[in-house]
Amino acid sequence: MNNIIPVPQIFSSLQNLTIGGVFYPFQDFGIKLTAILLILLLTSLNISGLKSGAWVSKAILLLVLIGLFLIVFFGLTRNVVKPANFMDVRDLTRGTVTISSFFTSMLAAFWAYQGWVSVGFIGGEVKDATRNIPKGIVIGVFIVIFIYLLVNLTYLSLLSVPQLEQVNASGNKIAAVEAVRSFWGTGGVMFISLLILLTTLGCTNASILTGARPYYAMARDRLFFHGIGKLNRTNVPGNSLLWQGIWASVLVLSGTFDQLTDMIIFAVFIFYGATSLGVFILRRKMPDAYRPYKVWGYPVVPAIFIIFCIYLFFNTIITRPREAVIGMILILSGIPVYLLLQRKYSERNDKGIEKENIYKQEDSGNGSI
Repeated sequence: MNNIIPVPQIFSSLQNLTIGGVFYPFQDFGIKLTAILLILLLTSLNISGLKSGAWVSKAILLLVLIGLFLIVFFGLTRNVVKPANFMDVRDLTRGTVTISSFFTSMLAAFWAYQGWVSVGFIGGEVKDATRNIPKGIVIGVFIVIFIYLLVNLTYLSLLSVPQLEQVNASGNKIAAVEAVRSFWGTGGVMFISLLILLTTLGCTNASILTGARPYYAMARDRLFFHGIGKLNRTNVPGNSLLWQGIWASVLVLSGTFDQLTDMIIFAVFIFYGATSLGVFILRRKMPDAYRPYKVWGYPVVPAIFIIFCIYLFFNTIITRPREAVIGMILILSGIPVYLLLQRKYSERNDKGIEKENIYKQEDSGNGSI
């Protein structure tokens, strides 16, 4: 949005104000404030009902697919002189392509695929969930893989690897914008900027819609604050959506978009690895349990995935220490909250049992059964 209509700087005198030398809440504050307003706007839309939020996601998805198709079509069919070193990875600077750099780049690439897990968050609201959730995940992931490879092939056909390196090194350029600029000029830059804006807006709306559901379910299972587990008059978890929107707004002030997405990927892959490890544990401890879903390629596929998660975990600590440390602090902060809630509900249960025993004694004294 800032590329289309420059957002005015706000509190520019506080740009360098820092919290512990780690957080710069007022850096690019105008852009951050715009992001917060959009988050709260989409949150209120989802609080008004599930259908309105889902409708917005579908409309944005359709526009994004049309935009990506146009880029791929014109990018691959236009008579543009291809770079002499088209897709020649040997042109990369010596020593930059390592296993470590490959895993570090995945922190950004995996954000494109992160939506697959969100389907499970709304499992309670999906019709015929046993059939539709696996179907949605499999079809969705393969569609994203296909589009991701096709779009990147288009970029690589328009920009050489050294040019892409320069785009990355500049820090304020986007490969998609530079690729479209090469065959559509200024008008193309406007088009791709609008498309990125729509993509981000759609991703935000989908994340808001699905992300609030686990907090609601946790509260219902007494693993989170009681008030979060309530439905509003439109039959959606309004409190969960509201507090999620407030917390997301706080996170916007904590860092850049890339830092936040890197932190998320680092954090979620800890839990993906733990979940995969749980498959081995449950197969051993509960071999005869009913399993509506079975892991394809067990035990090789989950074992490879666990090793991948472990490597990603340690590699991020080395190459992105800031994101790794903040991510770990946020995760570990859940432990005291969990213990506090367990103690609270345990005391409440004890009081309930004590009260019930008193009633039983009174009933017994009155000759009641």
